[in-house]
Order: sequence, then C-alpha cells, then structure tokens
Amino acid sequence: MDQEKKRVNTQIGKRLRQTRKNLGRTQSEIAASFGVSEEHYRKYESGCTGLSAQKLLVLYHEYGMDPTYLLTGLCLEKEFDVDYYVANCNQKQKEAFVDKMMNYMSRVLKR
Repeated sequence: MDQEKKRVNTQIGKRLRQTRKNLGRTQSEIAASFGVSEEHYRKYESGCTGLSAQKLLVLYHEYGMDPTYLLTGLCLEKEFDVDYYVANCNQKQKEAFVDKMMNYMSRVLKR
C-alpha cells in the first residue's frame, strides 16, 4: 500500500474508532453489521483496510455516522434545535432521544 493511501486510511480509521466510541458501540457490533469478523473490523480502525462505499452506507444508515466526517474529518454543521425536535416527535421518539442523551452523558461523566 502506498504511503499516502496508508496515511488516509489511518486517519479514516481513527475517526471511525472515535465515532464508534462516541456512540457507545463495540467493535463486534459494527463488525456484525459489516458481516465481517471482529479481527477484520479492527483492520478498518487501524487503517490497514480502507472502507468501501458499501461500508460507509452501512455506517450511515445503521448508526448515523456522517460519511463526510469519516472521509475528510470535516463536520458539516447542522444546527439541532432540541425544543423543535421534542415538540414535533412522538412519545417513542422522545423516549429514544432521552435514552440516548442519558447514555451519552453517563459516558462523558465517567471520563
């Protein structure tokens, strides 16, 4: 693998690892979504193996990971209005949102 490709894959792998951790997901969970072994998945995070478009779509559809961020490191800013969201979602969506926020806060406070 040429050096530039390795460097790019390593950066993407670092962002993938951090995003996975931010979401509270394990390597085995993502590996199962990809249909690969955990050992093979580790190669994505280490940069030994590059992510295909198909894998990027899995990450986007199943986990909400932003492909632009994973590939470039640039976050396309989206302003999230909590009041608007809560006012315009159903009870199940509100409960899921609160659960996600509580899990996130729990992880952040443990650091």
